[in-house]
Amino acid sequence: MMAGLLMLIAGIFNILWLVSVFARILDAKELLHTTWVITPFPWVILDVGFGGNNAAASLLAISFLVGIILSIIGGVFALRRRAWGAALAGSIGALICVPILGIAAIILTAISKHSFVKKSILTGV
Repeated sequence: MMAGLLMLIAGIFNILWLVSVFARILDAKELLHTTWVITPFPWVILDVGFGGNNAAASLLAISFLVGIILSIIGGVFALRRRAWGAALAGSIGALICVPILGIAAIILTAISKHSFVKKSILTGV
């Protein structure tokens, strides 16, 4: 349960971060300087992009967005105690988004593997 909350916090934090930057609610430079410890991935993307490697920056940006999506979907699965594999993928996505929360989510998801509901493929129960 706690792992699911950590995944959702990581995903929602980064969605709010992206929306505030793209909507120009907050200054991107100031936001990067204040949040680079929490979520260093956008800082790395910009550093690689300004270094002249736009293809690598695009791949990093796509992986960041996939990490956000995975952390939210995995958080929902973890809260519902369904699909341990999806919850683990979500915790890895949270690791990409917010490394501190992602490490804790991976550990908690791995520890709580036994509490996830196992469905039978044949009966659906």
